[in-house]
Amino acid sequence: MIVVAVLIAISTLLAAAPPAGDSVQLTLNSQNGPARVPFDLFANHIYMRGRVNDSDSLWVVLDSGAGGNCIDNAVAKSIGLEATSTGHGRGAGGEVETGNIPSVTVKLPGVTLDGAPIVSMPLESFRRRSGRPMDVIVGAPLIQRCVLRIDYAAQVLEFLPAEGFEYQGKGAIVPVTLRNGHPYITASITLTGQKPIEGQFVVDLGSSQAVILTPAFGDQHHALETLGPTIEGRGLGVGGQLTTRIGRIASVEVGGVTFKQPITSLPSSSQYYVGDPKAIGNIGGDIMRRFTVTLDYQRQRMILEPNAQVGEPFEADMSGLGLRMGPDGSNALEVEWIQPDSPAFEAKIQPNDLIEKVDGKPALDVGMRGMREISRRNGERHVLSIRRGDQTMEIALITRRMI
Repeated sequence: MIVVAVLIAISTLLAAAPPAGDSVQLTLNSQNGPARVPFDLFANHIYMRGRVNDSDSLWVVLDSGAGGNCIDNAVAKSIGLEATSTGHGRGAGGEVETGNIPSVTVKLPGVTLDGAPIVSMPLESFRRRSGRPMDVIVGAPLIQRCVLRIDYAAQVLEFLPAEGFEYQGKGAIVPVTLRNGHPYITASITLTGQKPIEGQFVVDLGSSQAVILTPAFGDQHHALETLGPTIEGRGLGVGGQLTTRIGRIASVEVGGVTFKQPITSLPSSSQYYVGDPKAIGNIGGDIMRRFTVTLDYQRQRMILEPNAQVGEPFEADMSGLGLRMGPDGSNALEVEWIQPDSPAFEAKIQPNDLIEKVDGKPALDVGMRGMREISRRNGERHVLSIRRGDQTMEIALITRRMI
């Protein structure tokens, strides 16, 4: 048991991917119904096992905020992919240099995307921050060639042919506008003490968070003053680190469902990128996981069916620990930073401390997933075995809701 883990806001929103032309083919290798692909939901991100060309098994992340597919530079090199040109891609954290690879085959269980371009870029930093690799990101080139049903409760993706698809359920049908491969919907938010505000939001399954508001919108509506108590967030997006203030807005309404007091981030950087300058924010995985989501891009719609998690409260970090994987060979989690006036700050934990055990268990066995879960439970006491230089010590930390 434990504490910690902070914001890991992986928002790709790749705008500079090379276009996927008519030669790209999606094949569903299923004889009886949809192709079903299991996934692991980790920090609200959808991880699948897959391959690129004839590679060994890789971790593939589904991201509706990615206008193109991308692959980590080191992975691309290891499987012999060579860029034919270079360029720049833009993510939530800024610009990165990219290599353009004109055609690869991406294989998931029962699903093959053949002939799609892919861009190579550095994704290694996500592994250290999250504790697991993000080898490949797949976005619009895959999603726009099928109907994709995301069953978050069962952790299964269903790929169906777009031709002839008819929806028979009772979910809310939400119109979608596609711009550069990014899906935008109209949703409504209410800042505390203000009237509801309707606007365009990008649906970004590559974001772990519930709601992110753009700096421009925040300035226009004085959003920071409405968030109540806030904590600092240090998120990671393609292109660099994001510094945000995290608090709560009164509500957000998506697909006819009103969510009260969702955790909301307000980036401080004017460089924060959501694709369309007219959009006022980003709706991410902490909202979408509360539905079964059907993405039907060819009919310009998204279908939302509430699941059993729809009424769960929204929680943020209650430890104050910003963690990353420790250096190779350390068998530890490393404290990257400390939230001011937090339980970790009060316990006198310091940046660069190495956490070797949590409540007597090896820290790597607990992992980032376990630390994230524990850090969102209020009022728990956990004992951390810490190495600081040549010293070892045990420090008790009691989680506390800060927002």
